[in-house]
Amino acid sequence: MKLLLIPYFANIVILVPVAFGSLTGLLPISRGHFPESPGWRTITGSLWTAILVCSIAGLFYPIIFAPILLLQVIYKTVWLVFYVLPRLRNADSRKEIHWGIAVSFLLIVIFYPLVIPWGVLFP
Repeated sequence: MKLLLIPYFANIVILVPVAFGSLTGLLPISRGHFPESPGWRTITGSLWTAILVCSIAGLFYPIIFAPILLLQVIYKTVWLVFYVLPRLRNADSRKEIHWGIAVSFLLIVIFYPLVIPWGVLFP
């Protein structure tokens, strides 16, 4: 199996319940770590659904859809830097961190760049 397919499979496994659960409100994505609102759920659910659809397409056209992997690395890095890091520095705020999301984002930020075809994206 091509290594590039692994992130697409991982995205699909993670995002099927997360995307549909957040869009429908059936799955409490924030689990009390973030303020719950239909607007927040819909905008994040829409993003996650778009990434899910692109990941399914990426199984068939992995190079063409590689920019979706780069997008994930960028937005997850931004969230880790601007949301998680400040809370890690403040012991009272650490309980605000959703550790499941933070760890999964960190793993993606570390491992997806290893398989992104950089030479194709930036020739």
